[in-house]
Amino acid sequence: MAKQAVQLSKKKRTTYRFQKLKMCKKCHRYSVLKDEACPTCGTKFAGIESLVKSIIKKRVTTEVIRLLIVVCLGILFAPTIHTMYYSLFAGLIFCTCYMALNTMFLKSEYFHQLKKLLRVDFRKIQAGIQFDSDLAKADVTEARLAQADEKLREIGDLISTDRIKIRRVMVLNKIALRSDMELELEPLIPSSYDKNFVKYALEVVKINRTLMTKKGIAYFIHYRDAIVIDFGMDSLIAAAGTALRMRLYILEFAPFIEEFLDYFPKERVLRLCNIIHANPEIDWGSLKETTIRLVEKKYSYDPDFKRFSIGKERAFSHA
Repeated sequence: MAKQAVQLSKKKRTTYRFQKLKMCKKCHRYSVLKDEACPTCGTKFAGIESLVKSIIKKRVTTEVIRLLIVVCLGILFAPTIHTMYYSLFAGLIFCTCYMALNTMFLKSEYFHQLKKLLRVDFRKIQAGIQFDSDLAKADVTEARLAQADEKLREIGDLISTDRIKIRRVMVLNKIALRSDMELELEPLIPSSYDKNFVKYALEVVKINRTLMTKKGIAYFIHYRDAIVIDFGMDSLIAAAGTALRMRLYILEFAPFIEEFLDYFPKERVLRLCNIIHANPEIDWGSLKETTIRLVEKKYSYDPDFKRFSIGKERAFSHA
């Protein structure tokens, strides 16, 4: 089946995950999608931050009104003119202190009210996200893959479950991926082996190997037997090759790299030689010796490897 050529939208980034939440004040339905208005009633969504701020504003306003009522009653029933002034003066000081304390602890109050709102509306949030998920499912059915991926991506930013990850991976596997797309890999790594994810990861590595991080390499090592059965040995070679991007990765995954060193293309081996040569103080273990033997065996007459093949005593050491 031919993959669909689409244009994926840019990811909407927020400081905190909860900032993606918004609610329709008419339907009282929550959503995490980019839509500005509720698809059910057309009412403009209100962001979770504005909802919390409105709650705080309402609470402060109510309490200030109560304080002013008490002050007014004190002034109204003051037996003398001096008592009236005392009541007014004390009321103004109390209101000023109250407002100052609220300003000082505004951030703490914000997160307190946020947690309270999320706890109280937990079921509504669940129902809203399920509605968003159903919209994504409908997009897949109608072959609107770009829209489906966008919805699943926004949902996945809030709820990081294997179910959402795999659903999105399955959508991405139907799309013709390109280097100009804002692709991601680590956020989609599931907690168990999944064939769809490995298929997607191998495609992503071909486009941009920098997306294969430490967590991704560890995933390939952990499920290597199942991956070889489904995708062959070349899949592990590709994963091992990505570990040569960083010195720390080479040190951590040295046994894995050494196992497939003979199968690496010339440019990968040359990169490994350069890294080892540039860091003579590091104990590379058996990886260094295996690399030396490989250079002597396959690249002894290659000018690119000339400085690495002048005998084992001088190989990979500075002059």
